Amino acid sequence: MGGDLMPQRIDNFILRKWLETLQDIVGEHGLKTILNYAHLEQYVDSFPPDDDQGAIPVEHLQSLYRAILDLFGHKGARSLQLNVGRKVMERMVKSRPAITIPVKTAARIFPEPRRIRMTLEKFIDQSLERAPTAMGKERYELKEEDDYFLFIDHDYEGSEGVTSDKPICGFLVGMLDYAVEWITGNPHKVEEIECRAMGSPCDVIRIWKKVEPE
Repeated sequence: MGGDLMPQRIDNFILRKWLETLQDIVGEHGLKTILNYAHLEQYVDSFPPDDDQGAIPVEHLQSLYRAILDLFGHKGARSLQLNVGRKVMERMVKSRPAITIPVKTAARIFPEPRRIRMTLEKFIDQSLERAPTAMGKERYELKEEDDYFLFIDHDYEGSEGVTSDKPICGFLVGMLDYAVEWITGNPHKVEEIECRAMGSPCDVIRIWKKVEPE
C-alpha cells in the first residue's frame, strides 16, 4: 500500500481536530487513557498546532484508530466511531470557512444528487492535499449509480493492517455522513458495504441519493 512506498504524513490540523473531538466525547481522562494505550503520550495535554503543516506521521492516526477498537471492542467502538467522525467533520467545516463557504454557495443552484457529488469530490481533493498518499489520485474512486454513489478508498489508514469480521471504517462513514447532510440539509443513508479489514481489496461506502426517513 501507499504507506509501504514512502513515509506518509498528515497535517497538524487533522490530528488536532481528532483529539479535540475525542476529548469532548470521552473527557480528558478518557482521552489520556486512549493516548497512553496508543503510545502517543506526547499528545497528552499537548495537541498539535492548528495549522496546515504536514508534520504528523500517518501511523499516529492509525494508532489512535486501533486503540479505540481495542479499548471499546468492535461493537462498542462502532457508535463512537460514527459520532467522532461526524463531529470531526463538523469541526473541519467550521474551521476552514474559506474552503467550505464557496462550496456550499456554489452548490445551491444544483439538484441534490449533484450537490452530493460535488461534496464527495471536494472531500477527495482535500484528503489528497492534507494527507498525501503514494497512490496519488488513484487512491480514490467515485462511482455514480441511479440510486446511490460509491465512495471507494484503496488506501484508508483506518483499515490498514486490521482484521475483522465486520466493517470497521466508522470514522470515515461518520465524516461522509456529516458532509452529505451539511451540503444538502437532509439526512442520507451512508453505509460501508466492503472493508479491507474483512479481506476486500478496498473500502467501499455507499451514499444513497434519496433522503433517509427520520
